[in-house]
Amino acid sequence: MDFRRIIFLCLFFFTSLGQSLFAGDFTLSQRNVRDTMEKMFAYHVENREFSPLVVRRSFKVYIQQFDPDHLYLMKGEVEPFLSLSDKAVNQIIRSYSQDKFPAYASLNQTIQKAITRNRQIRSEVIAQIIKEGNRAFSQAIRDEGYDYAQTPKELRQRVYSRLIAEIKYTLKKRKEQEPSPEIIQKILQFRESKAALAEQSYLPQGEELDNHYLTLHMLKAMAKSLDAHSGYYSPKEAYEIRANLKKEFSGIGVVLREDFDGVYIADLVNGGPAHRSQKIEIGDTLIGLNNQSIQDKNFDEILDMMKGRSGERLTLNLKKKQSGDSQNVPLIREKIIMNDDRLSLEVEPFADGVIGKINMPGFYDNGEHVSAEKDLREALRTLRSQGKIYGLVLDLRENSGGFLTQAIKVSAMFISGGIIVVSKYADGEVSYARDVDGRHYYSGPFVVLNSKASASAAEIVSGALQDHGVALVVGDERSYGKGSMQYQTLTDERANSFFKVTVGRYYTASGRSPQITGVKADIHVPTFFHPYNIGERYLEHPISGDQLTGEVFSSLSKIKKGSFKDRSPLSVPYLAPHPSEWRQMLTKLQENSQERLNQDRNFQFFLKIASGYKPKRVGFQSRQESVSSNYGMEDLQMKEAVEIVKDMVLISSGSSSL
Repeated sequence: MDFRRIIFLCLFFFTSLGQSLFAGDFTLSQRNVRDTMEKMFAYHVENREFSPLVVRRSFKVYIQQFDPDHLYLMKGEVEPFLSLSDKAVNQIIRSYSQDKFPAYASLNQTIQKAITRNRQIRSEVIAQIIKEGNRAFSQAIRDEGYDYAQTPKELRQRVYSRLIAEIKYTLKKRKEQEPSPEIIQKILQFRESKAALAEQSYLPQGEELDNHYLTLHMLKAMAKSLDAHSGYYSPKEAYEIRANLKKEFSGIGVVLREDFDGVYIADLVNGGPAHRSQKIEIGDTLIGLNNQSIQDKNFDEILDMMKGRSGERLTLNLKKKQSGDSQNVPLIREKIIMNDDRLSLEVEPFADGVIGKINMPGFYDNGEHVSAEKDLREALRTLRSQGKIYGLVLDLRENSGGFLTQAIKVSAMFISGGIIVVSKYADGEVSYARDVDGRHYYSGPFVVLNSKASASAAEIVSGALQDHGVALVVGDERSYGKGSMQYQTLTDERANSFFKVTVGRYYTASGRSPQITGVKADIHVPTFFHPYNIGERYLEHPISGDQLTGEVFSSLSKIKKGSFKDRSPLSVPYLAPHPSEWRQMLTKLQENSQERLNQDRNFQFFLKIASGYKPKRVGFQSRQESVSSNYGMEDLQMKEAVEIVKDMVLISSGSSSL
């Protein structure tokens, strides 16, 4: 998962809302807490009740949700909630059964006092920074650590350091060498407005809204306390997730961003209404919507003003970046397919044919004509039109999952009649999903390119193809390690509450669960992610991993009916990966790959940079560090994956040339 891409997508979805999607918003009350949580407990694989464990976790999560950077609360304020006595926990459980939550309300009151204090501190710190001027940005920023501040003085220093760091970052992005006092003041005012907006849901707004937000914060904290992947979501958050999975939304196709100069056009969706108009440019400033000024609106309010149904008109009032002139651009909202985040194909000539390089960033499905499986079929058709397919690389390095049904369909395109994934639920029920198509869409040299960020459905695909021996897994030593399944209401637009809850674990055809351990690479080729602590093992409250025993596979009595499931005899030797042609040549492939990487100056330099090495002169290396002039432009892992495919072709043919 590319973290820059994640940030972009968050902005994209949040600023591209088109339909009247949130008409179903409703006001929560404390009666909704137990009702929702009991539904989640009924499904959950491990936590089946509001237990002392869940209680203690929920207070910790509630605090973390509000103050993840420890800029508001002090040690003495959080300690009573993080060190609850058994008596206090039992009282909280009794109150929960009566739909009462006084302990959470008390925590929220502590947060309100912290906000009031922090606003006073910020006011003083802002005045200090303005007085110090550019001198404030020449001093080194102190690392305040990760624990809660012990004293008001320590807290004040922490707020000061954070503001200085944020201003320096903003100035660096804008390439401001000697910022004027006016720019500094603008940045500080912008930062203050964003902080105040984030604080608002914790502050008094009237009894009904106070209950709504307290309930929302409690539900989020309790749901997240069940495990790393269970959660509760607002209608807006559910829409963003739904749009990501379906790769479509209704709108005009603009990406908005906000900084201290205002709201501006950060990007245009290729082929969308804004792009087709040829009247809107990246960098244009938004000054109004439908001839209504947005000057006094916050970003959320601007997004609300952009809501509407497909077919409705929306006029953007812009200040042009180049000329500074005002311009009104009327547009009609429409359904937009997010092609930039769908499967892509590159073709590399080889001998008298081609090697295909397919990047699949997710397992998406809009229920109609857009899905990962359909895009993959089309990519294979395109490859065949280019000539003989000698090999295939399926790139899942930044694929964090998606629809299980799509992962099964994609896997089934390369597997003949075998089990793809086994699911085991909290009550012990086991279901098998298998290929029932029986057709091979490709059966030659095949590499799946994985990384530590390849997760969930991506691990189902790579694990299934590895177990059946149809592909070798190349990349980081292991994938992310998410081997759990979630029931969710996020894709149901008619749902009254949006949540996902972990209901079981899934296993590959050999009985392995990727939970915690991930899918292990056959050939180790480190990716950009390899030095980082990425994976299920680094999350709070992950469920444990395990492995199925042979007894599970000896009985078919529990197979669930449904698409991709039947009662045909099992067709793979379980509990051991299939000894395919590719596995038989694995030792030689590993040796060849390691030799290439050892001799590749670019790759060795990449490993040094990834491990924290910083050259003295940016863009230049010493003679000992000599790298190719295209370093940083070439995808080193994909390059090696293609070389491994070529080795598979040559060894399989028993020839050193074709």
